[in-house]
Amino acid sequence: MIFVHTDGLKNKSDCSYLRCKDMSISIILPIFNAELYLEEAICSILSQTYRDFELICIDDGSTDNSLKILKKYIDLDDRIVIISRENRGLVATLNQAISLSKYRYIARMDADDICECHRLELQLAEMKSKKLAIIGSSYRYVDMKNNDIGHRLLPTEHRLISWMMDLGSPFCHPSVLFDSEILGKDLFYSEQHHHCEDYELWLRCRQLGYKFGNLRDLMFNYRVLPTSISRLNSSSQSSKSIGLLVSYCSFVNDYSEAEYMLFSRKQNKDYILNLKLCSRLLMQGKFFHSIFLFLYLLAK
Repeated sequence: MIFVHTDGLKNKSDCSYLRCKDMSISIILPIFNAELYLEEAICSILSQTYRDFELICIDDGSTDNSLKILKKYIDLDDRIVIISRENRGLVATLNQAISLSKYRYIARMDADDICECHRLELQLAEMKSKKLAIIGSSYRYVDMKNNDIGHRLLPTEHRLISWMMDLGSPFCHPSVLFDSEILGKDLFYSEQHHHCEDYELWLRCRQLGYKFGNLRDLMFNYRVLPTSISRLNSSSQSSKSIGLLVSYCSFVNDYSEAEYMLFSRKQNKDYILNLKLCSRLLMQGKFFHSIFLFLYLLAK
């Protein structure tokens, strides 16, 4: 394994290179001031029933005890890679971790979330059987004390996932597993879309024709915190998401329509706009997509 201190590279063991690259998983874990939940996140990875992986932990300039916690695991498990450097932000950290990944399959993880023990095993089996480029998981919402405060069941079939992108993200970002052999350089996140880098990636991959999936099982526990990046940057995230939908969605004409699709359709139903949107899809020859959107907007 390659073990990375703040002072450079050290070759601790070469055993990881004996793994089959087409079967192994690189798990990328960005960390910034995550001392409260970091150990629990790491333990949930080390407890996976699928054992053939490396865990790449990048400390993105934390000022708390995150690095100290990481160093505890240096001698406990030779699958762990630790890198500590100055703060560069989430997108740069994710892209660096992807570049460092040795294996074909790359899994996301966040430092305050928890995986169920069968997550990787089930995702990899589903991904391989259906030849998916990206697979996520349905998930629970948990609070600061791990209390279950809700859940979200995500669509599992590629077509539904693609259609749901017109209405928001159909993935739990830190739960996803990528096939880097299928995605190639398209896997990397855009530096121009901070705070909605995941939504841009999903929309771009849809446009490029990649195949998606989700596990129906609740294999991920997503922690809801008042200090999360998405909550602290919700205004910027919303604005950028609207702009992305206008750019990537062929039947949405302007900012106001995109804002309606993503955020205000539940509170302020606009039946005339609903018909316009569905009609545009019909004009593009997307009959089933149009029927789905019509029924969804009617129900919501």
